[in-house]
Amino acid sequence: MKLLAYAKLNLVLRVVGRREDGYHLIQSLFCAIDLADEIWLYPKARGIELLGPEELGPPEKNLAFRAAKALLGENGPGVRIVLHKNIPVGAGLGGGSSNAAAVLAGLNCLYSLGKTEEELKRIGAGLGADVPFFLGKSPAWVEGVGEIITPVDIGLPAAFLLVVPPFPCPTPEVYRLFDEFRLPFSPRQGIPSIPPFSNDLWPAATALRPELRKIREVLESVESLGVGLSGSGSALFLAFPSRKDAEKAKERLLGKVEAKLYIAQPVDCGYKIVG
Repeated sequence: MKLLAYAKLNLVLRVVGRREDGYHLIQSLFCAIDLADEIWLYPKARGIELLGPEELGPPEKNLAFRAAKALLGENGPGVRIVLHKNIPVGAGLGGGSSNAAAVLAGLNCLYSLGKTEEELKRIGAGLGADVPFFLGKSPAWVEGVGEIITPVDIGLPAAFLLVVPPFPCPTPEVYRLFDEFRLPFSPRQGIPSIPPFSNDLWPAATALRPELRKIREVLESVESLGVGLSGSGSALFLAFPSRKDAEKAKERLLGKVEAKLYIAQPVDCGYKIVG
């Protein structure tokens, strides 16, 4: 079985509080986009095997591996997972969580397990805060620590230009700085209009990686619907009314920023079973 595991953008991200256990409470407008990792699932009698890029580290720590183990259990059927990465790692685009969601949905279909979307989301929530979003419709308004997900009908830009610097912004580090700087929590509000693409983690992300400010200055010189930071970074994005506009901006920015450039468009779900 072949699957596409899509990336996401946080078009808006508010930090609205912190639980006693240290987890931060958010309100965020999530949007799945068609930049995707490719995953192949091959059934096997027993055991879980993951083949992917070496830079992802030990297979047993990978979210895709852990998703298969959580769903199939110790005594269930096995699977060989072959993962081809296209989503940059450590950029705030949700690639690991997307992989986990796609594996859950794919195995549920491959082995006719009969799990509902809500059951898969509960399993996904135990793997990572963003996993449940990728199992449902996009865009969605996400609250709490990621477990409260409400699909929304909101007008989206037709295309985005993703600008991914050659460095990550580890989420724990960004939130640590957010707390260290005693940055204020935003008030809880309804879904805002976009643009602007506001993100409460911007000050912490730029404290960790000051280079982001220089990159953003260049991006803001390009005519677009607005510039934003996805998640805790390091990926920035520009929004456009058409793919053609995004392609023109990409041509203009080539060689002007030290970053990889990707054009992406919204999709209506966090994964796709190709066949």
